[in-house]
Amino acid sequence: MASPVVSIPPLDPFLYTSQVRVLSGPARTGTVTYDTGFTNASTPAGVFEFARWIYIGTTGDLAYTKWDGTTETLPNLAAGIWHPIFAKNILTVGSTIAATQIRWGS
Repeated sequence: MASPVVSIPPLDPFLYTSQVRVLSGPARTGTVTYDTGFTNASTPAGVFEFARWIYIGTTGDLAYTKWDGTTETLPNLAAGIWHPIFAKNILTVGSTIAATQIRWGS
């Protein structure tokens, strides 16, 4: 029996979402391009997602834009794990981690 195809909606920071969705880990992931929103191959054109998880492949500093539009820099993040960070995008200025070493998840 084939599994049904399930469409997972983007995580909306302005709505209450199921805690199962938020706490269960990334349902959708993609690569990071600095200073732009998060998208992947299944994201419709012109739509940007909010990241709920950020994977760091190399230890370093991460600067990002929070959901409310303010920015924050997290120093010395540990490598090799998914960090529970709510973000709109990853910033070039303030980040010491190469974009190839960062993945986003929602």
